[in-house]
Amino acid sequence: MTDELKKDSGIGERARSILAKVVESYLNQGHPISSKLISEKLNSLLSPSSIRSVMAKLEEQGYLYSPHTSSGRMPTDRGLKLFVDGLLELGDLTKEERKNIEARCAVAGKTLMEVLDHSSKQLAGLSNCTSLVYAPENIDRPLKHIEFVSLNNENALVITIDINGLVENKLIKVAKGITNSSLIEATNYINSRVYGKTLQDLKNDLSRELMRQKTEVEKLSEQLVSEGIAIRSKDKGDDHFLINRRDFIYGKVDQKEDLSKLDILLNELQNKENFINILRNTSEGAGVHVFIGSNTEMFNLTGCSMIIAPLKQKSGQKNTSTLGAIGIIGPSRLNYSRIIPMVDFTAKVLNKFLN
Repeated sequence: MTDELKKDSGIGERARSILAKVVESYLNQGHPISSKLISEKLNSLLSPSSIRSVMAKLEEQGYLYSPHTSSGRMPTDRGLKLFVDGLLELGDLTKEERKNIEARCAVAGKTLMEVLDHSSKQLAGLSNCTSLVYAPENIDRPLKHIEFVSLNNENALVITIDINGLVENKLIKVAKGITNSSLIEATNYINSRVYGKTLQDLKNDLSRELMRQKTEVEKLSEQLVSEGIAIRSKDKGDDHFLINRRDFIYGKVDQKEDLSKLDILLNELQNKENFINILRNTSEGAGVHVFIGSNTEMFNLTGCSMIIAPLKQKSGQKNTSTLGAIGIIGPSRLNYSRIIPMVDFTAKVLNKFLN
């Protein structure tokens, strides 16, 4: 994270301290800072002229720039990214903030869409930024209960409740002539075997039982579960992508040209292929990823940052796969030390429920 600065051993520690003060001043006030003010903030024996020399070196390396000939310095996107990755001291959430996030992310009695929407809105409210969340429609979670409700001669509603209480409803086809009492009997039979299993696990178990004995209830149970899986596989393209509270970011943009760039950015983010490309950058590890301005092609010239954490699902004892992500978009001048822990904690709460 700080290797680029360490390459020049003559300015390593000193340069990092000065860069940190420049960035902190920029994040707090949005103005250039002079070498004299940095000298006062560092409370050190370094003279303003010594600090100017280090700042000039940092400018040469692309970490700082001077908006006017006689002004102080401000961080470039590269300098801001280096600060966030390696020099930032993260704050912590209050107990109340943690409870609010956990309450919003609670899944009992909700659909996946509702959980994602509530948690995303909570993150937007706490961070005062536009939030976004992406997750596939069909996440194969261990189940607690499954119910088949007859609607007419050809259709039934299948209601699944996973072991965390997350609810999912699907409309499936049933063979003509299936009576309501047969459906209830099959539902009871399935529920005697469902706890802690995914739909696919359940189908495999029922298929094995059919090889040993073929009663009517077992045949119907296997048919119902197979139809439920078939419906899920058809829906794989219906992923959830939500952008909440766009007004938070639009309200911080003044120029029409910047508004146009912001429109393009949000439209590109909502493009599934573009967002999946971003997800590839977050697939390793479970930590928060920060994309800033010109450091990322999609964000170049927008003056925006994105803080995002992956949503992961366990597949086996050790393996995990990235399902989606949750995060925020805001201007480059963000309170990173406060917002990064918010995004991280929200993702961890969602990951706990999704697994």
